[in-house]
Amino acid sequence: MSKPEFDQYAEQYDRMLGEAIPESLNEDGYFAEYKVALMAELLGTHPAARILDFGCGAGRSLPCLDRYFPDTELWGYDVSPASLELAAERTPRAKLFSNWDEVAAIRFDAIIAANVFHHIPPPQRGEALARCRDSLAPHGQMFIFEHNPFNPVTRRIFERCPFDADAEMLTLETARKLAGAAGLNITRCGYTLFFPRPLAFLRGLEPMLRRIPLGAQYYVQLGK
Repeated sequence: MSKPEFDQYAEQYDRMLGEAIPESLNEDGYFAEYKVALMAELLGTHPAARILDFGCGAGRSLPCLDRYFPDTELWGYDVSPASLELAAERTPRAKLFSNWDEVAAIRFDAIIAANVFHHIPPPQRGEALARCRDSLAPHGQMFIFEHNPFNPVTRRIFERCPFDADAEMLTLETARKLAGAAGLNITRCGYTLFFPRPLAFLRGLEPMLRRIPLGAQYYVQLGK
């Protein structure tokens, strides 16, 4: 994740993302919320006193985390200080940082990485995941959400995003292997976002389809 690159895109990120997604498929609020909603569902009654948004960028997920976890301590990490300035405006109560060493001793009950790892160069992904592993509380859970490269619409949108020009999507199987190499256990995984806005009435069926590799994105739930 190049700091100059994401500082450059911070102010324009939402606009550029919106321009890359066809109007008929663009549901900005839904895309931001569904990940947090699914994380809340998978956590169930598991207490989360402290949550980290790893690679939070301009803070698109933080308002959703604020709504779904109103009594939880929210933290956000990103290498781009310019992005963190925007994240602070979106969710003032979140504790934001760009220097990982400053919070090395903090432990989180849940960590979410929403479309982050495809921006990390493949040789550095293992190290990034190991950092997250070390920052999990003893019974903490991590949730990785990524684009599904087997979905042609996802790939087309990905190719249209200027800030994804140097990024490299990773498959669910690649994410699973990274988790294993980092010493993390896979609790659950599956595909999501099967139905675009015109077919939104079918979204109740998605939990039954999570094994089918056709969803626009996928998730992996991890624990120590």
